[in-house]
Amino acid sequence: MARSLPRNDQIADQLDLLGDLLEIEGEASFRVIAYRRAATLIRDTPGPVAKLALDGRAKDLPGVGKTIEEKIVQMVDDGEMHALTKRKQLIPAGVVSFLRLPGLGPKTARRVWQELGITTLEGLRDAAQAQRLRGLSGLGPKTEENVLAALDAKPQATGRALLGRALPALLGVASVLREHPAAEQVSEAGSARRRKETVRDLDIIATASDPVALIDYFTRLQWVQEVVAKGGTKATVVSHDGLRFDLRVVPPECYGNLLQHFTGSKDHNIALREDAVRRGLSVSEYGVQEVESGKVFTARTEDELYRRLGYRFIPPELREAGGELDAARRNDLPELVELGDLHGDLHSHSTWSSDGRDDIDAMARAARERGYEYLAVTDHSHYLREGRFEAQRREIESLNVRLAPFKVLSGVEVNIRPDGSLDMKDEELAVCDWVMASVHSRVERGKDATDRVLAAMESPHVDCIGHLTGRRINRRAAAEIDLERVLEQALATGTFLEINSQPDRLDLRDTHARLAGEAGVKIVVSSDAHRTDTLAYVELGIGQARRAWLTRDHVLNTRPWPEIEPLLRR
Repeated sequence: MARSLPRNDQIADQLDLLGDLLEIEGEASFRVIAYRRAATLIRDTPGPVAKLALDGRAKDLPGVGKTIEEKIVQMVDDGEMHALTKRKQLIPAGVVSFLRLPGLGPKTARRVWQELGITTLEGLRDAAQAQRLRGLSGLGPKTEENVLAALDAKPQATGRALLGRALPALLGVASVLREHPAAEQVSEAGSARRRKETVRDLDIIATASDPVALIDYFTRLQWVQEVVAKGGTKATVVSHDGLRFDLRVVPPECYGNLLQHFTGSKDHNIALREDAVRRGLSVSEYGVQEVESGKVFTARTEDELYRRLGYRFIPPELREAGGELDAARRNDLPELVELGDLHGDLHSHSTWSSDGRDDIDAMARAARERGYEYLAVTDHSHYLREGRFEAQRREIESLNVRLAPFKVLSGVEVNIRPDGSLDMKDEELAVCDWVMASVHSRVERGKDATDRVLAAMESPHVDCIGHLTGRRINRRAAAEIDLERVLEQALATGTFLEINSQPDRLDLRDTHARLAGEAGVKIVVSSDAHRTDTLAYVELGIGQARRAWLTRDHVLNTRPWPEIEPLLRR
């Protein structure tokens, strides 16, 4: 009997958990990082990695290697990697969940477990309420307050994949379907087309000269692990990495109706239908019916549909019942920012940071290949001590001679300490071209989190606040920032705010970025890339900016660098 192979996402989950357990054990950081990098790569691999491992070819994937390949084979044979089984016997399962709470890193989680004997979230709650956590050195009342607030917070959504993981797969499938001879029109739909930060099922709408042939082709693609449903006009499959795809092949005469309907959102569609009723029309996914005459209008394109209903075409990112229908009827929709509007990237990392994968030269050349005119290298400040900051600046000066007219900006991502001070000297910040300031540790809630950011904005050297709320989508809740106070301070000090395009951040979130844009605060859309290929993350950030109704003028880095320099306080 053939062995049932684990999906790529199941392999990645075990590697991530192994990394968490190793971190709690105090294992060397390079091993922890290696497992997490391998998990990320395996999630993004289209084919079955388990089969590659059995064939001895998984180790050829970058970042996997022989050791991890052996662990994958163990998972195939025994259901679990042996190292994971061993560590799960040593470390209580509840201790891993401590890592999801603000202020409790791996070292603190280990101390809470070993010194206080706490192994569950409920036990942690009891200890915080009894003020026992403050008995550990370095922890105080604020830690207990943060722990209780996090435990009381609404649980993070589950069962939804990050847009950054799902969208490339969805676009790849759509592209492959377009190559089939029977395919005519193919488009992604659903929340992914609206560029929502997380998605559940991945929807594709198509027309075809032979729907059955296209459906059959879809269900036989090599990355398909399971065919959940299959009919003459629709099918549902699950990929090796656990993503669920729905394909609907529809009549060409109502392609526009069905694409609009399945793109959503639900609230947008309800508002659209309610407005149509007031005009004597009934809207369904198959057409627009005049109630009085019974005549039905079908649309081959979404533009035809919206025009029939009296609207200008509404970009998918705006279809969230946030005022877009009224604006479209008044012909007052904004001309949204586009990826091609960007002149450069103002947040990136290199091998000067321990988590960077590519050197500055490679990062700069990759940025130039994207059509950029500049790239800010903003490595973490704590890696630029003991003369490394000056050495990096010399490297950047040399690169600028060779890469001109492309410009590498000498920058830094300085850490905002709990008291709002910065962990780098003023005289060093003063010589930087660009300074990001971010919170990376003890992500607090409420007033303290806001005060911390406001204090950092007082520095004349800080140009931009990075990933304001510190959220990690599906993993860590956002800090409860008083956005109104932050926007007031940003305007008063001339500080910019970032949309960080990392898939699990997208921070500022869309609603916050829209408020910032309306307040007149300029937004930086940046990749926070740690290797060359992740410069492309900025495409997710642009999607977030479009959901926030931002135009080219709202986004700072749609400008050439000479136009940005006069806007800096220094």
